[in-house]
Amino acid sequence: MRLHGAPRDRGFTHDVPLRRAVGFPGDTPPMSSQVIEIRGTTTLVGLLGWPTSHSLSPRMQNAGFASLALDWAYVPLPTPPELLAEAVRGLSATGFAGANVTIPHKQAVIALCDELDDIARAAESVNTLVFDEGRVLGSSTDGDAVTRQIEAGGRRALVLGTGGAALAVVEALERAGADVTSASRREANWPPTPEGYDVLVNATPVKDELIVAPVKGMQVVDLAYLPDGRDTAFVVAAKSVGCDVVVDGLDVLLFQGVASFERWTGMAAPLVAMRSALRE
Repeated sequence: MRLHGAPRDRGFTHDVPLRRAVGFPGDTPPMSSQVIEIRGTTTLVGLLGWPTSHSLSPRMQNAGFASLALDWAYVPLPTPPELLAEAVRGLSATGFAGANVTIPHKQAVIALCDELDDIARAAESVNTLVFDEGRVLGSSTDGDAVTRQIEAGGRRALVLGTGGAALAVVEALERAGADVTSASRREANWPPTPEGYDVLVNATPVKDELIVAPVKGMQVVDLAYLPDGRDTAFVVAAKSVGCDVVVDGLDVLLFQGVASFERWTGMAAPLVAMRSALRE
């Protein structure tokens, strides 16, 4: 597989660099201290989702590229579900190196991939695409972003949600040796009781409502986050009752993003720079 570490000529017709703040008008809020230049040589990656306005991935990934002085740029690509197939084909055709995939596309994009890695195939979820000479390669970094921050082996875990991110988390927890139960908001017995579980993961997009209360001594992980960095209701509750481990959505975003960065560039991701961009 070709690694995308070197800038490539994208065939753009403009000779004058396009200078703009990270993100697009009406999408991810720009960072006042971070400016990128998109040139004819710039390697592009992006975020496929609907919507994308909440995402801090552009801020994080562009900070990583800047830290390593890479002529790369990460752009939000708001894509309604009915246009997903056209969008993926278009990115591959126009020379994008890859893309992240977020709500609601993590399962639908599987049908558009030419190849899946073992984790994505087992999870039936994809959050990272690499475009390689016309082929679309799909992988999943969501689950390992959770299990690398907790002790999952031999634990009983309750995962809230059954979407693409939840599927990836379940796969990773089971691979790490946990006994996993999933709960869907569409089920009649929702919400589930957290009693008897050692690990509780919120893999729903709910941020401001406490849908299941954590119990003291649990390891708690929230995949959701607020763009302004405030704790979600789930994280606030976990801290207040004295959970042993509390992992918020920004740290999950960081570690899944680091893994995506390394798949695209073939280089070790600058963890400190990417974390600072999220936490500032």
